[in-house]
Amino acid sequence: MTPTSDQPSSNIPRPYHHMNMPSNQEAGIVLPTIQYVHPDNQATFRKLAIPTKIMKQEREKTATLCSYCHEPGKDLSCKLASYCSRECQKKQWPLHKLVCAESFGAATVKLVNTFTANHYIQYFMQLAFVLTYDLHKGMIVDRPLIVRCDLAVDAAQMVNISRLVSGELTLDDFPDGTEGMLQIKTFTPLDSSRAIDEGRMKLWQAAVTGQSEGGASRNTVGIVDFHMEGTDQVSSVTLHIHDAAVQEAKSGKGYTMVSALTQQSKTIPLSPECCLKAINSHIRDDKKKNQLKLRTHMPKELLRKYVGVDGLSALSTLPATVSFVSMR
Repeated sequence: MTPTSDQPSSNIPRPYHHMNMPSNQEAGIVLPTIQYVHPDNQATFRKLAIPTKIMKQEREKTATLCSYCHEPGKDLSCKLASYCSRECQKKQWPLHKLVCAESFGAATVKLVNTFTANHYIQYFMQLAFVLTYDLHKGMIVDRPLIVRCDLAVDAAQMVNISRLVSGELTLDDFPDGTEGMLQIKTFTPLDSSRAIDEGRMKLWQAAVTGQSEGGASRNTVGIVDFHMEGTDQVSSVTLHIHDAAVQEAKSGKGYTMVSALTQQSKTIPLSPECCLKAINSHIRDDKKKNQLKLRTHMPKELLRKYVGVDGLSALSTLPATVSFVSMR
């Protein structure tokens, strides 16, 4: 059953497993990296993936802060910033052009808005937000709550990440870069008294007003600050918490993970981390047609983060190597 903002999940796909065998640096031996893919991988993805047409429609509805006047803006005239009008873009350009020039990341505002327009992803973002703030124990509606979510573009072929870390491959093996995919790295609650400025307060108030006028239930409206790798630019987006996410958190049901390699299962409790890993795995399983529109080119320079000591750090933030998750 496909989870949307109005419907809870009954099955969460994680049909992937990879096994990293690091190099023995002292002996000068590079051991091979072996990848295992669950046989139900693509069938499960097709069942759960949101149609591209629907995501495009939802993306048009996404409201973000104008980077200049802090009013809700939709005119995405720059890869890193949102503006409510061409005039605001021109006024901020003398300052913003420095940010654009120094940016080296592959993540863009368009990718972020596509990410948030996906109902499957949005549902698990809501669930992670609920669990982070214990909203299933009591709604907080009188003030904005905010989290920081770091996004980065990783190599879509995760086996290549392991091979770069281990030394089996080098940057010279990717002269033209490779295909990348958007991934969540962190999801951290922030102190609202410090993180909520005038612009974010306007964004939150507009979302709350829209919720009331639309006749929706009085649930928490959160704010997610998306920080994109390689730039100081931040994209702030509202997150409406739906009843389905609250009810699933109240159920307290855990998840069963089954390894594609050993077929052994393991039960883990419901947590923000497993929600975010489910999102990452769903994006990773979009292997053929980029149906989710969350894949992009990853230049050779960005692959450098997988090499040497930095590579070990990058590897530790990748999704867990499990294959399939379902509700108990």
